[in-house]
Amino acid sequence: MNTGSIFLRTVRARLFTPLACGLAAASLIACGGGDDPVTPPSGNQAPVITLASPAADATYRAGDDITVTATATDREDGALAANRLTWWIDLHHDTHSHPAQPVTNGGSGTFDTPTRTEVSANVFYRVHVRAVDSGGRATEVTRDVRPQTAEITLATQPAGLQLTLDGQPVTAPHTVTGVQGVERDLGAATQVANGRRYTFAGWSDGGGATHTIGTPTANTTYTATFTDDGPANNAPPTVSLAAAGSGVVGTPVALSAAAADADGSVSRVQFFDGSTLLGEDTSAPFEWAWTPTTAGTHALTARATDNAGDSTTSATVTVTVIDNTGPDGVPPTVALTSPAHLAVSLSGTVSVSATAADNVGVAAVEFQVDGVALGGDDTLAPYSASWDTSAYPPGQHVVRARARDAAGNVSAWSSATVQVVSGAAVPQGFTRQENWIGGLDNATAFAQAADGRFFIAEQDGRIRIANAQGQFQLLPVVNLAVDSSGERGLIGIALPPGFPSPGYLYVHYTRPDGRARNRVARFPYNDLVIGSEDRLLDLPELSNATNHNGGAIHFGADGKLYIGVGDNADSSHSPDLSTPFGKLLRINPDGSIPNDNPYFDSQRGVARAIWASGLRNPFTFAVEPGTGRIFINDVGAGAWEEINLGAPGADYGWPATEGPTNAAGVTAPLFAYRHDATSPPGSGPGGFFLGQSIAGGSFYPAAGGTFPAAYRRNYFFSDYVANTVGRLDPANGNAAYAFATVNGNPVDMLVGQDGALYVLTRQGITRIAPSL
Repeated sequence: MNTGSIFLRTVRARLFTPLACGLAAASLIACGGGDDPVTPPSGNQAPVITLASPAADATYRAGDDITVTATATDREDGALAANRLTWWIDLHHDTHSHPAQPVTNGGSGTFDTPTRTEVSANVFYRVHVRAVDSGGRATEVTRDVRPQTAEITLATQPAGLQLTLDGQPVTAPHTVTGVQGVERDLGAATQVANGRRYTFAGWSDGGGATHTIGTPTANTTYTATFTDDGPANNAPPTVSLAAAGSGVVGTPVALSAAAADADGSVSRVQFFDGSTLLGEDTSAPFEWAWTPTTAGTHALTARATDNAGDSTTSATVTVTVIDNTGPDGVPPTVALTSPAHLAVSLSGTVSVSATAADNVGVAAVEFQVDGVALGGDDTLAPYSASWDTSAYPPGQHVVRARARDAAGNVSAWSSATVQVVSGAAVPQGFTRQENWIGGLDNATAFAQAADGRFFIAEQDGRIRIANAQGQFQLLPVVNLAVDSSGERGLIGIALPPGFPSPGYLYVHYTRPDGRARNRVARFPYNDLVIGSEDRLLDLPELSNATNHNGGAIHFGADGKLYIGVGDNADSSHSPDLSTPFGKLLRINPDGSIPNDNPYFDSQRGVARAIWASGLRNPFTFAVEPGTGRIFINDVGAGAWEEINLGAPGADYGWPATEGPTNAAGVTAPLFAYRHDATSPPGSGPGGFFLGQSIAGGSFYPAAGGTFPAAYRRNYFFSDYVANTVGRLDPANGNAAYAFATVNGNPVDMLVGQDGALYVLTRQGITRIAPSL
């Protein structure tokens, strides 16, 4: 642990002295009006304090009350009134202390010791009592209340398996000493060890796989029992599906699967239409006769399961089914005629029109802007809608039209990508609260807890907390000593899954010593106590260049911590697998490196943490809820800004490539936009999007939230220089739309617990949500 780089802000008793001494003017004068000492009258004797409780040998268990009872007498004043006394309590941990009970008026009171607090045993509470006489002479006494402790031993049957204690992995048997009554979180999960699979069966205390205990009054062993399910290296089966590419409603379609298992046998093959189970066959040849009941495109798969229970799903086979049972099985056609594709400088009200045809008759044409319906369906030719472009942000938008006939057949979309030159800050139906939180000083990143609190990192080392209503906590929760030159400093913050259990703040920052290097660390945090720094990962020494540090840190769906690291302004680092610069790294929450990382066996040291390479400056990235997909924003050099799909072992090409590419072995970006306009404007990849520095990304969840359904699973991204927010629409081929403008320089984004989109700028937070 290293406490040298953290400054803990503690509200000490002296800050409260005027209030503690009473509000009367005479009392303020007697107390010196604050911290300045007052010279007592000549000959005046200090008061004498009698501390009746806690007793001199008092001890406590977490959850116990500490009762304070004190009186004071003075040679000149006699027995002092209660309002001449104040008391407070500090929690002492190792070599430092934290406020537990604030300064309280009077000579008596009770403090309820918390059960969810510092888990180590080297703690105690120190009670302070202070008395001030009428002449300004003061006396302070203290009394320490020591903890009652006990040992907790975690064991497994069979021995030597992995468990978690307070969210952190431990190998059994594992013994810790703690304060009696302090709550601890135990966890056990199915795992592979020594080539065998072990399934969790139960805890000796009857608790669930993950449950909370109070440190008992006597040394206690908690044993997790596992069942041995046999070898873990079973090879899954192989399977492929064959089917005709077309079919007719009511007519059977033959499905055939070729399935095999190299080290066993295939127990069954199941056939699916999307997620719907059609049927299964338990013996070869694996076949099923499927009779489609609906027209349209069907995505069919086969899933083979072997005798060990492992399964494999085939590649998707698409079958287009038509309906010949009714009068009409032919879809209509449509063509968007206005506005023209790549139309520029649209403003005011624009007419959107289309032509449509059908073998029987067109029932309606629907229009969209950016995947959202533009008015209602038009049921009469000529088909058109009115688009008020002033209600949309300036930049790129996509207009679409689709036709439907009376039988329910629909055409493909016909679309046009266009440019709007003037408009609103956000689309119609949304409200932007600029500086919903203001007063930040060079903010770099933020995270939100489940209770709505925002943890905001500022470049010079402060972490500030604001509640869900945007109100700041008085003092920073952490004040790190950092090197904040250039793009260095406190550049990343993350909260672990389940926060505040486990209670840690994870940070990425630049150390301020003579050998500058970036560090990933964590601090224990439980709303009362900030613990000492736990170093997780020290990156190599930085060059004199202060830019291209990357910065973002996020937990993936696999529970691992991912870290964006820039190339330190040396492009040769990015493809070099012996250095972590220019990479996305992946580590365990305790700082160890997972052995399933793609280069764990081929590299050494911190390079084993490399998960993906070929990046220039991945200042931000985001993890999609539910799917775990990672989108990496890579800041470009001379021409392009990139959004890359994260994948283990991927090489994104820098410096050999930048922007769209077909280069062998390079993972091309999902979306890229230019620094300068193309000729003609809007042509080529990126369309009308322009910017200089992509910085900030967040996925809107697939379910819940307050945004309309068309925004679900959309990926929002921003540009630091252009002061814009865009969104990618996966339902429409990752089409990109202008979504918002902000007044500050955006650096990070997240979708809040309330479903709003929050944009962090260097000076504040902008909130975007549907209008009420």
